[in-house]
Amino acid sequence: MQIVGERARFGSHLGLERIALVCQALGNPQADLQFVHVAGTSGKGSVSAFLASVLERSGLKVGLFSSPHLVHYAERFRINGELISEEALQTVVAQADAACRQVEAEHPEYGPVTEFELATAAAFLYFREAQADVVVLETGLGGRLDATNVVHPLLTVITTVHLDHQDRLGDTVEAIAYEKGGIIKPGVPVVSGVKLPAAERVLREIARGNGAPYLSSREVPWLGGGWDLSGGRVNYPGLGEVQIGLLGDHQLENAATALLALMELRKLGYNLPSSAIYEGMKHVSWPGRLEVVSSSPLLILDGAHNQEGIAALATSLTQLQECCTEEPFTLVFGMMNNKSLDLLDPLLPVARRFVFTAAQSGRLPAMDPEILTEYALSRGVEAVSCPDAAQALAEAGKTYPVCVCGSLYLVGEIKRYLSSDLEI
Repeated sequence: MQIVGERARFGSHLGLERIALVCQALGNPQADLQFVHVAGTSGKGSVSAFLASVLERSGLKVGLFSSPHLVHYAERFRINGELISEEALQTVVAQADAACRQVEAEHPEYGPVTEFELATAAAFLYFREAQADVVVLETGLGGRLDATNVVHPLLTVITTVHLDHQDRLGDTVEAIAYEKGGIIKPGVPVVSGVKLPAAERVLREIARGNGAPYLSSREVPWLGGGWDLSGGRVNYPGLGEVQIGLLGDHQLENAATALLALMELRKLGYNLPSSAIYEGMKHVSWPGRLEVVSSSPLLILDGAHNQEGIAALATSLTQLQECCTEEPFTLVFGMMNNKSLDLLDPLLPVARRFVFTAAQSGRLPAMDPEILTEYALSRGVEAVSCPDAAQALAEAGKTYPVCVCGSLYLVGEIKRYLSSDLEI
């Protein structure tokens, strides 16, 4: 959308002054909605998808706000799994943009309203107009100063805390935990999937200071039941075996966090039948996260783009090789140029070879594929570079199985290419 594109150049600008004023100009639509607010370094999208899937199958009208999108901007705004219509998107974006311009004119001291702030305000308008029963609201970056943090939720969820976006959130786990924990509100229960002790200490302290009950999935005796290309299994107290539709050990942990959140929502008065939990967890869909595009030959897309995500991906690819493929993966890989080259390190031992490329549509410029190629070759791993993502996929197709990874923008570009009915 052109209106959205005009603001994209301002990037991320943390702070709540502008979004609060924009919401005020729109009549504070967020005040008429019930939210589950979700933050985390990794896993927040998957946990949000689990929650929305179960809540929908419990008979609720469920809004889901997420970012970034992979193919279509409308993916950021969903109700019961359905993307916002083009007409509705144009309407709410135009209304939000008018409010943004008003705030910019009246309060130049706060600077220009960002694209994400506009999207957040548009989401509030859309979900209020649709009279959503509950909105699963995913933060964009961090938490404390994220545009979504103008809401007072009924439940807060923090999935994981690891190093990422150090340029914006701090260069220690404790500093990042402080930013994520900024979404904790007085008296609002906190559900945590955080494992790092240093991060959890910070979050518990913030929760205690806010009189917010703190519940950790690490204190629940759930058991992972393994996974394969058909999905995974979690044994959870009171539910027994719960099948999940997302792949990877990390998704078993995300599922446990989501199930703990659902149990807390039950305590808050939501009628969530066990049958809806089983169905919602099993039939969840979250594109670009170990997404199997083709099983024969095997083509997987994964948007892992930080240390935690890449490490989880490396583990998953090793397990897939052992149980399903017998052959190591060829990796189509691209990443933003603000990342460190050692992000690649966990993947070096598990790759047959790399085909490095660059997404054309990222928020930041992509890293030069030649630099990535030189790095891999210097560590004894076969690698080539292709400037074009479609060309890279064709090159990788000479040696299946293939996994596209390193950037959600690259995954989105490949998805657009595959949907165009061109030959791989």
